[in-house]
Amino acid sequence: MDPFTFGIVAVGATGASLIGISILDGAGFKINETALLLFMEIAKYGGILYLLKELSKLFL
Repeated sequence: MDPFTFGIVAVGATGASLIGISILDGAGFKINETALLLFMEIAKYGGILYLLKELSKLFL
């Protein structure tokens, strides 16, 4: 997957997840905010590492 497509997919998946979580929160479900923040940070750093791995192929 090229970096541009990866970025589009990552932004779309993150946005859809946040919309789904806000709908559940509005419906009265309890959301563990600590777990949510931890998951989002791990996903962010994982995405950055994957993107760097793909970009390193351009220069090596």
